[in-house]
Amino acid sequence: MKATTAAIYIRKSREEKDKPSHRLTVQREQLPAHARAQGWTPAIYDDGHASAARGKTESLPERARLERDIRAGKINVILCIELSRLSRDDTMQDYIAWLTLCADHRVKLATPSRSLDPAQHSDWMLLLMEGGFSSVEMKVLQSRMKEGRDEAYRAGKFLGGGCPPPYIYDKAQGRPVVDPELLQQMTQIWTMAETMSARSIASELGRAESFIIRSLSDDRLLFYQAKRVDQQTGELIPCDWQPVMTQEQAKQIKVARSTRHNKTKGVKKHPAALLSNLGIMFCGYCGRTIKTWYNTKERADGSRLNYYGCASKDTRLKCDRARLIAQDVIDFYATTNIFNTLENLEELKGIWEQQQGRVNSGEELKRINEEKKKNEEKKKRLITAITNGIMNLADAKGAMDEIKAKIETLQHRADQIADIIKSPPNWDAIDLTREDYNQLDRINRREFIRTIITRIDIYNMHAIITYTFPRKPDGTATAKINLPATHRGKRIDK
Repeated sequence: MKATTAAIYIRKSREEKDKPSHRLTVQREQLPAHARAQGWTPAIYDDGHASAARGKTESLPERARLERDIRAGKINVILCIELSRLSRDDTMQDYIAWLTLCADHRVKLATPSRSLDPAQHSDWMLLLMEGGFSSVEMKVLQSRMKEGRDEAYRAGKFLGGGCPPPYIYDKAQGRPVVDPELLQQMTQIWTMAETMSARSIASELGRAESFIIRSLSDDRLLFYQAKRVDQQTGELIPCDWQPVMTQEQAKQIKVARSTRHNKTKGVKKHPAALLSNLGIMFCGYCGRTIKTWYNTKERADGSRLNYYGCASKDTRLKCDRARLIAQDVIDFYATTNIFNTLENLEELKGIWEQQQGRVNSGEELKRINEEKKKNEEKKKRLITAITNGIMNLADAKGAMDEIKAKIETLQHRADQIADIIKSPPNWDAIDLTREDYNQLDRINRREFIRTIITRIDIYNMHAIITYTFPRKPDGTATAKINLPATHRGKRIDK
């Protein structure tokens, strides 16, 4: 008789502080024990602290792996502390999709107190009712949370997120406090900003220009004054942290910034495309650089759809495997991945610090050198096959390009190890939200991107982004983004 495989799905939302029974330690200990008591073989899928609300499911990699295993026929039962662990969707769309998936693949849904089969009509109805209650509960919870945030906003309370320097977050007080050393650094920047441009300040102090610009933005100037704008009345709300800037100094900085902007308006030249000429984009097939390609055909709205593509397409040795991809497609997907990555900046800092103790540069470099040696040997064998007439040049070209690209990637990783060990990322320069980024001009957007990305390898249906820091606890610094098969000329909002 075939053994029953029970997928133990573990997740806890950070908001569930009042549910001790849902703690991760409880789930990790009790659920596998319950599965074994039922005679099931447990398989663990642990997403830890994460939200399963609609629109955030991309942050649940273990749930995605569970879905793949269900479709592959590897799972018979899903065991959770409660069924809302799988989906916390206030519209029930995601929840119903999971019920349908389980029903189609004959997978039961279980908690420690019961087991339901979505393929059975009576159990399907019970599951729908339970999902409906969960959906209503989520709507009520969201409403209460919004009311609480709005009330805290009007009361001038700190609402969380990263504290801009010179502030650091004090857990005991539950609000930002001033760091004297950071205050000294920021005071120097503010004083210089009354007479100098952000670029000049950045050059003189050796800081990223995007960091300086962000430090002088309107919302930051208000934060330094311990004030925020009432969204309904437009009046200023006093906040509960210590101000470090006067209204007069903030006004002087804004006047100076405006004056410089008017003087240089229309003078600064912009690069051809957001990611062009940064030295970070390469063809995933042949390893050559990616260049911009211009479309002479004008669209109905008067604009032109321009492209990124392998530079070898304009030579006799064409890279036949690569295709042209619209610039706005890659720009949009790349920046979206960037800001999804930066959502948990404190977590990234922790991963980087842990990585410093884990990186065994000697062992990894040894492995890289062995891989490079193997690929060099493959390259030699391929050349011998061509020379002896076993394989013609046209057939060997694709394999040769892949070997060269692999060798270049390995060398890039070797260089990256040295960078990881040498110095930490410039966390101040990358502490931007999507809203912050949208306030930057193209020059500073490019500088920001170059600060955190070392390489983007473009393939026909996907791209691999390599960051300047590890994104995951295992040291992985890469992220894969899927690209649409075709682009039909529709503009993507940035």
